[in-house]
Amino acid sequence: MWSAINFNNNNRWILYISICILFLFVCTSLFKLTSDDTIKPNYLIPFADELSTKPTNLEEWKRMHYLINYLNNEQKLLIYVTSKDSYKSDDSPKLKYKFDKTLAKCEVPCIWYETRIEDLTTEELKTADAIFYVNQPAPLKTKAWKGQKSIQYTLESATYYPQYHDKNKLFDIHVTFDEDSDVPTSFIRDPEKWRTKQPFDMEKLSSSSPPISLIASQWTEFRKSWIPTLKEHIPIASFGGVHWNTNWDIHPECADLNPYEIKNCIISKYPFHLSIEMSQEKDYSTEKLWDVFNSGSVPIIWGAPNSRSYLPHPKSAIFIDDFPDVRTLADHLKYLIENNTAYLEYHQWRTMKEWSEGFERKLYMNIENMECNVCKEVARLRILEGRSNLPQFQTVLEFNDNQVESL
Repeated sequence: MWSAINFNNNNRWILYISICILFLFVCTSLFKLTSDDTIKPNYLIPFADELSTKPTNLEEWKRMHYLINYLNNEQKLLIYVTSKDSYKSDDSPKLKYKFDKTLAKCEVPCIWYETRIEDLTTEELKTADAIFYVNQPAPLKTKAWKGQKSIQYTLESATYYPQYHDKNKLFDIHVTFDEDSDVPTSFIRDPEKWRTKQPFDMEKLSSSSPPISLIASQWTEFRKSWIPTLKEHIPIASFGGVHWNTNWDIHPECADLNPYEIKNCIISKYPFHLSIEMSQEKDYSTEKLWDVFNSGSVPIIWGAPNSRSYLPHPKSAIFIDDFPDVRTLADHLKYLIENNTAYLEYHQWRTMKEWSEGFERKLYMNIENMECNVCKEVARLRILEGRSNLPQFQTVLEFNDNQVESL
């Protein structure tokens, strides 16, 4: 009898302990689902694998952004932008906002607020989904909560500014010119004007006018040594601090414009422009290349070794490295000056219906879309980490290639 009672008591204790363990397990699981410590991808959501895979072409980027826009389910983001000076130049397009202070023309509702980080209170920092740092080697503040993202932004050369390229992995998100970064960003501006821009008219080139322009302010070894060698064979009008020899007021019609327009106006007065970058790094192409297309001139390129793969067309520029020596390059330029039909071949891309896929990808991820693309990346991570108010999933399945084309 006593053994039966003890047996029943033992069963009760076993059952009691089992219930306690189950209760603790459930509570712990719920805590993990709601805690900020949950920063690992949540593969319970639909399309988790696709959202976790870096796009490699334009169609994949568009599909990724479509899924982010849908799965984000209109949930707002707040990103504080901190920089020593305004991260946008005076000639950059000004951001536009909706009535609720979110970015206009951005499918993800995103409040993009520029401020000094030292002016933010602890409570304000806690409300931010991300802090966006401009040309900073390391975050200036520790995260206010573990799900918060730190973003490093730079379009500077990694050769000359390695401190802005986060070799120590201190940031969560990287926004650079490199296609391998989380949000690759090109310096393409005003591309809608490129098709209608008239090529330089060779008949307007006087015998006394140099056929090549140069605007550069920072010295590099290549600029220092190579440009004088080219000048021995063909004249160059240099307007910047590098090998300066021409005043900006030589073209009075360019004088009263803003800095961006002045530069494009100057470049448009010459059939060729030297687009010599700071260094030769993969994907490193700045306004020294892209703005030339908006001037009707032909860029003479020294820069990214893969730049040919993402130009509008392979014959939209002249590559210094294609010529065995400087004299051969100069002779080719002189030939184009005397043969307008051959020169215009470098402008035929303007009338083509389609540009290269590499260029279209750079265009889609250009500097004018950068803020919105950053917001989408923060939203993507929030979705994967299970911190987003997910919508009903069935309508996502209706996505098809036609919708990609329409984006």
